[in-house]
Amino acid sequence: MAGVREQLLSIEEKYKRFKQQQFIFITALERSREHARDKTEPVSTVEQVKMYMNHHCTNSTDRRIFSLFLEIISDLGGVLKHLESSLSSQNSSCEGLDTCRDLLGPNSNISQLRAHYPHNEINRLSCDEARNFYGGIVSVIPLALDLLTPYGRGGAQWLTPTATETSQQTVAKNVGMVGDLDIDTSKNLGRRKKGTGGWHAGKPAWKPPGNTRR
Repeated sequence: MAGVREQLLSIEEKYKRFKQQQFIFITALERSREHARDKTEPVSTVEQVKMYMNHHCTNSTDRRIFSLFLEIISDLGGVLKHLESSLSSQNSSCEGLDTCRDLLGPNSNISQLRAHYPHNEINRLSCDEARNFYGGIVSVIPLALDLLTPYGRGGAQWLTPTATETSQQTVAKNVGMVGDLDIDTSKNLGRRKKGTGGWHAGKPAWKPPGNTRR
């Protein structure tokens, strides 16, 4: 797992740069959506960002920040493939990686994702309207990192079912929807889960004991 650890450290460094430029990213999305006459719906897929970069960029700054975002997504996908290959060689599987694959899918609807505590990406969006339009797209990287980082930190023990906490519990906590994430239907990411509201319910994230739920 040393290779995975190094890849994740590299991604985290890139993401630190990206977080410092989140305002530039949002401004680039605003300009591109206006140019595409696409300002009534949230930015809901990674493919949408790619389309903006290829067809609706108005300057090199916008293209650069879109390129960094897509590069990080691609790097995360590379780590995911490496881990899936390791699991395949062991004839094993992991719900956390399945969910991460859906998170990173270019056409997965991630508009309802929200990265809450300990992340602050949502809080840095200026208003409720911005959070509605961009909350999902700024949440996908930190949530994917939450799902993948334990593998780089914990090594091969995370690829076995004997870990202290099941991967399903880990996934649920990382997406902030304990008890509401239906792992068995993770390929339907972004749809309502009957009877619970799923990710569309807008429930608050899991927080450590003592914190007040919003």
